[in-house]
Amino acid sequence: MQKKLFLRLEIAGAFIVFIIATLLHFLYDLSPSVLTALFASVNESIWEHIKIFSVAFIFYSFVELLWARPSFKRFVVAKTVGLFAQGAFIPLAYYSYTFFTQKPVLIADLLIGFTGSVLGFLVSYRLYKGNGELEKYFLTALMFLFLVLMCLMSFSFFPPKAELFRDVVTGEYGIKANIIDRGAVHLQANTNDVLLRNMMSQS
Repeated sequence: MQKKLFLRLEIAGAFIVFIIATLLHFLYDLSPSVLTALFASVNESIWEHIKIFSVAFIFYSFVELLWARPSFKRFVVAKTVGLFAQGAFIPLAYYSYTFFTQKPVLIADLLIGFTGSVLGFLVSYRLYKGNGELEKYFLTALMFLFLVLMCLMSFSFFPPKAELFRDVVTGEYGIKANIIDRGAVHLQANTNDVLLRNMMSQS
């Protein structure tokens, strides 16, 4: 592994993850589908913001692994810890400042997202370059990483009724209601057509 290349990728990662997460924030609205719901934000809950930054972090880490070719087990452990550090920082910082403001502030949310991204890479890099025997935690890290992936892919569709998963704009949970309403309107229109045809045939 080239040490300078790895360091450059780590520094660039904080910015690239922030950009990817920003794109994922709007992807579902632009192209609503089951596929985009797996990776993109489906509402304005804190969980969905954790999700898009986590997806971006995992994706970039995979590219980094292929490009820089670091020690695999050590890299997985360090990145898993970095992922959890980023994921824990976002809600902690959000609920801390909204305790005083009583409402979200866009610039603060953007700063939290970017700072969380920086923190994730800082923690993972320091761990990877440290003297700790990370390799012995590989299986544990792999188990937690698998658990995170399952949560990321399922909670948008089946969100727990907890504050973390509540849309801060609409107060709802899961997929945005306007997408569901479109289907309901279409279904109601078809039902009305059937009823109308039955009435006409009977008369």
